[in-house]
Amino acid sequence: MPRRRTCALVLSLLSCTSWTAHAQDDASTQSRLSSLMAMPFATDMVGAKHAQRLAWVEQRKGVRNVMISDAGNAPHQATTYLKDDGTPLWGLALTPDGKALAYVEGGDPEALTAPAPNPDNAAYRPTATVHVVRDGKQNTISGQGYLPEFSPDGRQLAFAQGSTLLLGATGSSARAVMTTDGTITALRWSPDGTFVALEINRGSHGMIGLWDTKHSVLSFIPPGLGFDRLPTFSPDGKHLAFVRVQQPPLLTRPENGQFWSLYSYDLTSGAEQLLWTPPKGPGSRFWAADDLDLTWTPDGRILFPWEGSGWLRICAISAAGATTPQCLTPEQAEVSSYLLSSDGKSIFYTSNVGELDHWRVWSKPLNGNSAAMTDAAAEAGSLAMAGEDLAVMVTSATQTAHPILHHEGQWKVPVTPTLPKDTNFVAPQSVQFRSEDGTNIHGQLFLPPTEMHGPHSALVFVHGGPNRQMIPAFNAMGYYSNAYMMNQTLASHGYVVLSVNYRSGTGYGQAFREADKIGSAGASEYQDVRAAAQYLRARPDVASKHIGIWGGSWGGYLVGLALARDSGLFAAGTDFHGVHDMTEPDHPGLSPEENCKQHETEWRSSPLADIAHWRAPVLLVHGDDDHDVEFEQSVLLSKALTAASVTHEDHIFPGERHEFLRQQNWLTAYGWTIRFFDHYLENAEVQ
Repeated sequence: MPRRRTCALVLSLLSCTSWTAHAQDDASTQSRLSSLMAMPFATDMVGAKHAQRLAWVEQRKGVRNVMISDAGNAPHQATTYLKDDGTPLWGLALTPDGKALAYVEGGDPEALTAPAPNPDNAAYRPTATVHVVRDGKQNTISGQGYLPEFSPDGRQLAFAQGSTLLLGATGSSARAVMTTDGTITALRWSPDGTFVALEINRGSHGMIGLWDTKHSVLSFIPPGLGFDRLPTFSPDGKHLAFVRVQQPPLLTRPENGQFWSLYSYDLTSGAEQLLWTPPKGPGSRFWAADDLDLTWTPDGRILFPWEGSGWLRICAISAAGATTPQCLTPEQAEVSSYLLSSDGKSIFYTSNVGELDHWRVWSKPLNGNSAAMTDAAAEAGSLAMAGEDLAVMVTSATQTAHPILHHEGQWKVPVTPTLPKDTNFVAPQSVQFRSEDGTNIHGQLFLPPTEMHGPHSALVFVHGGPNRQMIPAFNAMGYYSNAYMMNQTLASHGYVVLSVNYRSGTGYGQAFREADKIGSAGASEYQDVRAAAQYLRARPDVASKHIGIWGGSWGGYLVGLALARDSGLFAAGTDFHGVHDMTEPDHPGLSPEENCKQHETEWRSSPLADIAHWRAPVLLVHGDDDHDVEFEQSVLLSKALTAASVTHEDHIFPGERHEFLRQQNWLTAYGWTIRFFDHYLENAEVQ
């Protein structure tokens, strides 16, 4: 049973002014949410190099399985998992001919060396295990590990486990061939299968190792005092491109320093060549999304992501060096994913060109102009090549993430997610408003059905990350796909919901993402959250004293700030696995005086610093096997709230990770949230 701690609350008698009574009871709302979350959701899409075969992980009713589609036709199921036990399936790879599939069962792609998650609390903790499925039926285990990659001829499989590289024939047990210090975080085969390039993280620095598969010898590209990342072979396999990245000192201004460079390494001579270092200013710090690697083109150019204009774009430079980069994608827009076409003459990319809250797919010849391939109705995410066909992970306002394939000039849809019967989604409205310092903030507004007369209770939703962007559609990330369903459910339940893209998020340029004094440096993003509540308060359809806030992770941090600083504005909140004490140990490189000042700033940026002003009730939810935000953060806040006699409920999911892996746990947490807001916002008074 949940524990509830309550202090004395004086509930004001409500006058003739009324607000919406919710049209559905808890049971029907929970049933509707359960039906929504049973919709198929796709992720981890990969394609075969020489075949029109596509594979992805599908979660349906909480059960994960790997699906395979040929030429965009209806898929078949390659695995036979049956239970919502929270076991991740990830790390998919296909042989070039598509006849063998590798995937990882268990483990955590965000915490490679941590003990594997066990959210179902099995008697024995699972391990990360690499499986190979051949001809769509025979499933064999190659060994414990992750990051599976097939050799270019498809005959061998390489993968890692911590600091160990394993190799084996496809479909057979692999053996450990090498162990080094640190953690292997990425691996790439050379085009002829002679070498496996290894990205190795050793904590304070990172390097690239080269495993010679013929002579069983490990060598290193001459490392520097930084992190060598994104190893990428030239088409002939004679050179390797990579970036060398340094982490700027804590108090360094963004415009100061040059903290990354692009290099090429000659595998024959062992010579290393510095190709280019960005100038000081925007883009002098390396930043790229997960789908933005280096690419070496057949005509001798290296493609790479760069924010030199203040926006994340794809640029090209000659592999011979001594040239100025040419940016291929438009100004005033970001790129989230890109790929080289199968003939090496064009790129495909996803971008928010023209509409910052919408993402489309574009094609561009390396020496030509861009052309849109999708319209605004489909929100585009990750890309993959299946032979000569382009595959795109898309969502819409009514469809969860699913792949589509551009085959013979037409888009084919292997799976079409549909809303449950009798489900009516509202069309989220894209809105903009000004923060307290004049910054323009984007958001999405979810309104209750017109037959539910206001004024309504209202909620602000704050995403995590904080490097995230919410859009007026399902999100391609599972965490925020669920949040979109929840916001739709809350709107249908009678709430006005505003999802706010506060500063430090993505999609609006480097200056917005790296705004001054964000997070532990001053929590400047909180003013955007406060402005969102003021926007709601000014609406005639909102009951101004009945505004709540909910969010998770960094969003949970902002929930804490909202309730601690502004209990007169926010009447209640739900905080999933948030950060509540932002203080860190002493920072190397700072003087004692600078560290003291930094700790004071970190503390003043923390919700706990304003616990004396916290009056509004809060719901806390956390999994106790969280490897992203310490579980102790919620324990610490609960103690402080108890000492301050602040009403709060707390719930724990034993064995759960940061992003809840069992669908049932999401449903349970959302059920607690709805009941909590129904109680406290309908009985709210200004604190």
